[in-house]
Amino acid sequence: MITRYMLAASAMLCLSGAVAAASEGLPSYRPGVSDAITFPDVERATRKEGVFVSAHNIAMVTPGLTKDQVYALIGVPHFHEGLFGVRRWNYILNFYTGEGDKYVACQYQIRFDRKARVERTWFRELTCVNILEQNLAGDMPKTVVK
Repeated sequence: MITRYMLAASAMLCLSGAVAAASEGLPSYRPGVSDAITFPDVERATRKEGVFVSAHNIAMVTPGLTKDQVYALIGVPHFHEGLFGVRRWNYILNFYTGEGDKYVACQYQIRFDRKARVERTWFRELTCVNILEQNLAGDMPKTVVK
């Protein structure tokens, strides 16, 4: 009897996890958000104003890419981080919100493994993940028309 309830409970937990993952619908390599990830102070950035980078280029920053490939997609890091022996690159990326000329500045971090290949990417704010996904889906303007 207890075994039957345990099986049912296990099935419910697995199903709820699958539903949560399916509702997110995002590939596991897309940028995440975590309180455990620390970001540098924006005042220390070499490009405090940030840069506009295509959402598609950011989506192409996936695990396994080399630093040279990342550099070609989104440019140099915006903090004094260097190239060799560095395991994190940080950026300030700007995204239009879809409300005229308004845009948000998002802190973005790339973590590299010990072979200097992309391991994982992060945004500081969940809003930035959502705006990236909306841009990728074509729900946001690519440019501002004046």
